[in-house]
Amino acid sequence: MPDIGTAYINGTLKSYGYDCEIIDAAGEGLDSRLKIEGLPLSIAGLSADEIVERIPEDIDYIGVQSMHSNRWIYDSFVIKKILEKFPNVKIFMGGEHVTATSDKILRQIPEIGACVLGEGEETVIELLECFRDGGDLSKIEGIAYSDNGIVIENKRRQRRKAVSDIALPSWDGVPIAKYLANHCGVNSLSKKSIPMIATRGCPYSCTFCTVPNMWDSKWFARPADDVVKEIKSYVRDFGIEHIDFVDLTLVINKKWMTEFAEKLIEADLGITWAIPIGTRTESIDSDLLKVMRKSGLSRVLYSAESGSEATLLRIKKCLTLEKFERVVKETSKLGICVKIAFIFGFPGQTKKEVMDSFFLINRLAYLGANDIVCLSFIPYPKTELFDQLGVDYDYTDPNKNIRLNNDIPNMQSWSEHFGDGVLKFFVVFFTLYFYALQGLFRPMRVVNGFKRVFIKKLPLTNFESIVFNYLNKKNLKARTVSIK
Repeated sequence: MPDIGTAYINGTLKSYGYDCEIIDAAGEGLDSRLKIEGLPLSIAGLSADEIVERIPEDIDYIGVQSMHSNRWIYDSFVIKKILEKFPNVKIFMGGEHVTATSDKILRQIPEIGACVLGEGEETVIELLECFRDGGDLSKIEGIAYSDNGIVIENKRRQRRKAVSDIALPSWDGVPIAKYLANHCGVNSLSKKSIPMIATRGCPYSCTFCTVPNMWDSKWFARPADDVVKEIKSYVRDFGIEHIDFVDLTLVINKKWMTEFAEKLIEADLGITWAIPIGTRTESIDSDLLKVMRKSGLSRVLYSAESGSEATLLRIKKCLTLEKFERVVKETSKLGICVKIAFIFGFPGQTKKEVMDSFFLINRLAYLGANDIVCLSFIPYPKTELFDQLGVDYDYTDPNKNIRLNNDIPNMQSWSEHFGDGVLKFFVVFFTLYFYALQGLFRPMRVVNGFKRVFIKKLPLTNFESIVFNYLNKKNLKARTVSIK
C-alpha cells in the first residue's frame, strides 16, 4: 500500500518550499520480485540500483524511511548504494525501526547524517535547516547522530498537539494510479483504496507494542471537517472508492467519532471506509456503531490479543472481555465485517490461558465475527517486553534478525510453558477452526464467500483474500540480486 508516513514528510517539506518528491520502490515495482542471492529472502519492488538511478544528480538531501526491522538487511544495502553514488549528500532517516535502533544503525553506517526519532515533521524541517546552515546538531530535539564515531541521541521532541497544523500528505512521485488499478491496500482487493490518518497516537501502553517508544502514550485527533475535506480531495483527484484508516487507535473519543461519521454522512461521497489495523472497543456502543455504519464503515479489526484475563493483565491490555463480546455482536448485527486479532506465545502464557482464547474464539464465531488473524508474539525493539527479555537482534544477519508475527515457519514461542511447534499448531488450528465454525453457524457466509472469490472476484475476509491471491497469481518478474 502507499506509505502514508513518507507522504506526510513529503507534504511538510513542500509546505516549507522544498522541491522534493518520493521514490516509491514498492509501488514502482508492484510486478517485480527480487530474490536475494544466497539468502532465503526476497524483496518486492525496485532493486537498490534502480532506486539510485531515479535520484536526480543535483540532489541536496536524501531521506530514507525504514519501518520494519525485518527488512533492514536490504534497506541498509540501499543506503550503501546511495552513498556510493552520492558520498557528499546529506542522508537522513526515519521510521519505527530507525527510532528503535538508531544506535546500531549509526554504528553500522556512520555516514548517515542523522536519524529522526518518533514523529518527524517538525524535526525534519529543523534538521534540513541545520544541514543547510552548518548548524549544531546537538541543539535539535528528536534526532540521533554520529560524532567522530560516538553515537549521540538528543532529547526526544514533545509531540505536536495541534495535529491540524501538520501539512497534508503529498503523494508526488507515488504511482497512485498503479496502486488503485491493482486494488492495493489493507485487505482491500475489491476497492480502489487509499490510506488515511485521522488521529495520531494511542493512550494505552501495552507491553508488546511499539507505540509508547515511537509516539508516547498520547492521542490527538484532527478536526473532523479537515478529515472529510481530505477524503473529498481523494475522491475528486484519484477516484477512490474506499478509505483505510491506518490510525494506531481510531476510536478513542466517542464525541469526535460521532461528529466525524455524521459529517461523512452529510458529505454523501458514496465511499466505504474501514479500520483494518485495529481499534479499541472501550468507547464503542450501539448508538456509535449505527452512525459509523451509516457513514460507510464496512470492516473493522478488533484487537483482543487474548481471551485470558491473566494474559491481558500481564501484557497491560486494558480490555473487558464481556464488553468486547457485546461490541463484536452488535457490530456484526449491523452488517459490518468483523475481524479479530489474537497473539500467542507471550512470556508466561500457559496452555490454560491459550485455551481461554480458544473458548473466546468459539464465542466470537457464534456472536458473528467474520474473520480472524492469529499471530505470534514478537519482542519488537524498544518495547517493554523487549527490554525485559533482554533481546539483542542482529539486524544484518537474516538468521538472527527479527521475523514478522505472521511468519508461521519461523514462529518462536517466548512462553516457558510450550515450545515453537505447539505455538505453530495453535496459530494454524485456531485459524482453520474459526473458519470451520463459520460454515456451521452461518453456512450462507460460506456460500457468499464462494461467490465473492470465484464469481464477483471481490474477496472480503482474510481467508477469502488468501484463496483469491493463490488462484489469481500474477506473472511476476522474478530476478536474483546480490547484496554483496
